[in-house]
Amino acid sequence: MAIYGNPLGSGLGAERRAYLDKMLLENTAQKTMYDRLATITKPLPLKDSKRVEFEKWITMKNLYFNGNVNEDFTGNDVAAGEETLQMVQRDEYQNFMLDEGSSGTSKGQMKLIKMSTDVFAIGDWMPYTEELELFHNRWSTAEATNQMSDMSAMVIDGFYRDLYFYGAGHIYDISGDTAPANNVTSAEFGTASKHLVTALKLSGAKEMSMILSSSPNYGTVPVNAKFVAYGHVAAIDAMEEGNSDWIPIEKYADRVTLLPNERGMLKNIRYVEDADGYIKSTGTPGEYFAEFVVGGKDHTAQVPLRGKGKLETVYHQIGSGGTSDPLSRVGSLGWKGWLGAKVLYPERLGILKAVFNY
Repeated sequence: MAIYGNPLGSGLGAERRAYLDKMLLENTAQKTMYDRLATITKPLPLKDSKRVEFEKWITMKNLYFNGNVNEDFTGNDVAAGEETLQMVQRDEYQNFMLDEGSSGTSKGQMKLIKMSTDVFAIGDWMPYTEELELFHNRWSTAEATNQMSDMSAMVIDGFYRDLYFYGAGHIYDISGDTAPANNVTSAEFGTASKHLVTALKLSGAKEMSMILSSSPNYGTVPVNAKFVAYGHVAAIDAMEEGNSDWIPIEKYADRVTLLPNERGMLKNIRYVEDADGYIKSTGTPGEYFAEFVVGGKDHTAQVPLRGKGKLETVYHQIGSGGTSDPLSRVGSLGWKGWLGAKVLYPERLGILKAVFNY
């Protein structure tokens, strides 16, 4: 009789454990979406602390110029380190002219802000029984690990989605407007998208030029520069079907490098679908609230999921439970990892909120 399962006996063994760890990391890294927007990376902290420290600069142009009219559009506070794109006033150049033989006068200095966050463990496990191992030949640690990677990816993406939502500096919410102006298919949604892009640009945000690769490595993948939105697949379905300004990927120029799961573009925002994106019922059958996370370049620092040792499988064989398993009938297989991230530049992140029908 063919043996489909893993009669592991005394344990996984080093090679089998390495195989499962690699499978878990690769599968999880390929299935996560939101963490790819956080392209500022830091290693795990040293053993004497669980806090990881990040640094951000207030750019010199924000320190040199005051009374910038763009603040009225962005709502950012230069004194708090939130960047704005400075508009040089008329004749301002005269303040930088050097008299003959003069080195001029310093008008500002570089300013560094330190920020920190906790790194925390995250994980889950499932029991398996003596009957499962003995009588169900298709049960295997590999299949269990593959299914756990689906769960770990969804939980980790939920962490980053919430981090961006609560850390974003710009929120454009038309979901409370009178229908149909509150819908992703409306001209008003296109206007809100356009205004969000303007606010991001005036805040000093740069269009996304690369994302983390969909592999366990630290590498990034270059993309054609645009702001990128992540949202629920059904919400993007509704947008694609009903918004006349929608540009599907089939109409992109040939030279455009597509993002993983990219669907199309609306008002200079590239939309990527995510089956676990945030939606909520409005209470009316077939009608939902949707939130889109819109990211610019380098807004969030993270202890990356990718890289050796960040995720691991934890296996305990049948009979290893001691007095809690006196008849040696239960084992367990689980996953464990470490997360830590901080939005350093809220002005480079935005949220679009609207209603859609499906």
